[in-house]
Amino acid sequence: MKNADRLFVYLIGFGIGMLLVWMILARRTAREEAAVDPWVEHNARAIADGAEPLPEAMPPSMQKGRIINFGYLPDKEDPETRVWLLSFEESYPYVRAVEHLETGAFSYMAADQISLHMAEGVDVTKLKPMLDELGLRLRMFNRKENLAVIGVLSTNIDAVPATIEAVQPWSHLFESAQPDMLRFQSQSKK
Repeated sequence: MKNADRLFVYLIGFGIGMLLVWMILARRTAREEAAVDPWVEHNARAIADGAEPLPEAMPPSMQKGRIINFGYLPDKEDPETRVWLLSFEESYPYVRAVEHLETGAFSYMAADQISLHMAEGVDVTKLKPMLDELGLRLRMFNRKENLAVIGVLSTNIDAVPATIEAVQPWSHLFESAQPDMLRFQSQSKK
């Protein structure tokens, strides 16, 4: 076989191979585009069950969350905030998204933990009696920054404020108890 024939056979084989790969990838892409997004489907069911849809003003990264709970605080008759509990597969698993109805501002925090900035000279081990009494657990601590992160009392939409209120009898142990706020990459560059 001459070199020209070999080159011709190689080019034909290469062309057929490229065509097959293109067809496989095009078929896979068409199948993915035709599939219904399970998050959208779940959120549609949650909305049908009474949850309000996520507002368009929320960042796109929050729009991808699966609604696991929704409600008004302090109550539906006299609401001050709308609260969505969202679940994410690939980033922080549980997020509490709060819309303040008076201002329209949004805040985003971990739905399953709060932060305690410890009082000067108080070690994180002093939290054990409080944690035991409330049935909470210490999730993380940083002695250098004097910070403790603890779980919340429940999985309800008011779990974060309820936990902050529940730890107040031990306020001599910490300077502040606050939601574990989420910061987006666009916010952290400022």
